[in-house]
Amino acid sequence: MKIYFATMNESKLHEARQVLEPIGYQVLGLEVNYIEPDEGTVQEIAMQKLEQVLQVHPELQRVMVDDAGIFFQAYPLFPGVLAKRVFQRIGYRGIEKLLADEDRSAQFEGAIALYWHGQKKIFSGMTKGTIIEGIPAIDSLTNVGFPYDPLFVPEGGNQVLADMDIEKRLSFSYRRKVLDKMALWMKKNVRD
Repeated sequence: MKIYFATMNESKLHEARQVLEPIGYQVLGLEVNYIEPDEGTVQEIAMQKLEQVLQVHPELQRVMVDDAGIFFQAYPLFPGVLAKRVFQRIGYRGIEKLLADEDRSAQFEGAIALYWHGQKKIFSGMTKGTIIEGIPAIDSLTNVGFPYDPLFVPEGGNQVLADMDIEKRLSFSYRRKVLDKMALWMKKNVRD
């Protein structure tokens, strides 16, 4: 059975396929140019993005949209849902300056909004960890799929996400946690 994921990010699609294909779902990327909301919780923004997808593709019966953010303990709610935009503006050097002499605890939070044959559901997850000191002084976005991965050591890990092999990285992934929750709901509630 097909389910559309409103992203063309191959890393996100790979992660979704690893969780959903074993339970019988073919995950297809869906390119949608939606307006990126800039306020609200991760869950609210995922739902707003889902609404935009459904306006463009009302024919779809199974579609999901994700949103995520990273939250620094030193600055509550920041960068949060604006993480990508903040990184694009200040890069690694700016993050290093921002967190100099501050608490480097952080957490990734993510949500998937799912539309399933008229029903809307939201699934959430998080991964706690720490932003390393001596952040790479590389402000280029080239080959940086997830720009905070070279900075973030998850709780229970001993290296940044970017240095982990794919299986180890997925074991810490907030998105994987969200997808696992969604897959569990699908197993319990979806009858074809």
